[in-house]
Amino acid sequence: MKLHQLRAIVAICESGSIQEASRLLHISQPALSKGIKELEAELGVPLLVRSNRGITLTEYGERLVRRARLILEEVRRARDEIETLKGVMDGNVSIGVSPVTPGAQFIASLNRYRKRFPKVQVKIHELRPSKLMEGLREGLLDLVLTSLPASRSSDGFHWTELFTQPTVLAVRKGHPLRHARSLGELRDQEWLLQDSLEQSRVGWMFETYQVEPPERVIECASVVLFSELALNTDAVSYWSLRVLDHVRKLGQELETLDLVEQVPPMNISLVCRDQELMTREAKALTDELVYAYKNPHAPKASLLLNPAP
Repeated sequence: MKLHQLRAIVAICESGSIQEASRLLHISQPALSKGIKELEAELGVPLLVRSNRGITLTEYGERLVRRARLILEEVRRARDEIETLKGVMDGNVSIGVSPVTPGAQFIASLNRYRKRFPKVQVKIHELRPSKLMEGLREGLLDLVLTSLPASRSSDGFHWTELFTQPTVLAVRKGHPLRHARSLGELRDQEWLLQDSLEQSRVGWMFETYQVEPPERVIECASVVLFSELALNTDAVSYWSLRVLDHVRKLGQELETLDLVEQVPPMNISLVCRDQELMTREAKALTDELVYAYKNPHAPKASLLLNPAP
């Protein structure tokens, strides 16, 4: 199994065709096809299925691509690490953030990091919580800030809780169940979450209080559409209190529910891989983030604009 073969199958998976993959990799189509055939012969299984609709991966191919992405990212990181040891830090670091990540501390840590390492290329990706963990597993992200609870998706990663965010459940103004007092009253309602019920802390809430979970759930990763849906539908939405306050400041209104059950907090955790597998660039950014969120004396950036939920 060679690196060029792994690059080939990943390129085919992402582009959907051998022709496009060969263009992206700057090699001929016959050479690309030969590399895949040799890989299939070595493994003893088919990796690709060719049809009128194009090329798709077999189950074997999907498993291999998942590992291949991680291997190729590790090779890139190894090269970056060697270059860093040869001189100043000028590699790159990719961080994934949840839409509810508190901005002031994040910006303060990023500002300090940029001053210390101006040549490092920083890439920030805002993704739904489950996609953050997927990017971390596949090596596409160096570290993430997520609202997921560690017990649901630890996957052997290192978790550091950074920020505690009180939360509320809310409904649109005038909602017929705006005076509901228990979770059971809301079970038959439609719910609006940023991730699946299984991944969300709301799912944990139903489990904890032994209430049957709702059957109708809207998952919305778009921060703008989430606000609009919460304001203009009958769905019960789950908010960090900090973000909900920003929405109200913009002149929009939602009514918070006062339930006997406690709504679980939407805590933000820093998740990264083993320290020995992280690049120096990623380690340095991790240190800045921990300092910004955990140290009470750390300076905070002042936000000129209100962040979206």
